[in-house]
Amino acid sequence: MHSDTTDTGVRDDATALVDRLVEASVLIPDDTGSDLILTDSFRSNWRQRIEHLRDRDPTEFLGLLLDTDPDALFVDENEDASMVTVTNQSTTIGTWPSDGALIADVAAFITLGEHVPGWDDLSGAERDELTARLRVFLKSCPICDGPVQLTVQSVDGSDRPTVTCEACESVLLE
Repeated sequence: MHSDTTDTGVRDDATALVDRLVEASVLIPDDTGSDLILTDSFRSNWRQRIEHLRDRDPTEFLGLLLDTDPDALFVDENEDASMVTVTNQSTTIGTWPSDGALIADVAAFITLGEHVPGWDDLSGAERDELTARLRVFLKSCPICDGPVQLTVQSVDGSDRPTVTCEACESVLLE
């Protein structure tokens, strides 16, 4: 495990966010105690939401989450489907590496709202960070239910996880 403080003694924001998920019983230590995993209850609830959202227009639910008219939201996929951007008029709401990542995040956002005390009091950036961090725990693809593969690459001296569907090659986290 890494230290949870910076050189100045201030708690690392990422560690504080993970601690919040542990306190809310979203994450628990695995059998070895060396890593964290999703609780069965959270994983089941999140998966049900993913399945519910899979064949629906994600802007319908984004509109509810953002308290905006879903018809004002526009989903733009680039030509090779390697990036999904949601905009409201000319303002970018968010960018995801795939439709699967967008579906996973919308489902996680809703599910976290039910599991994390004080969810509505968190800043938008904190909620976005917590939501996106959960994609590393996906066991199957939100699009096709295929198995996912987690790889870790070292970028500028820091480990960066990548999660990709083995069946449809959808990038879920990069």
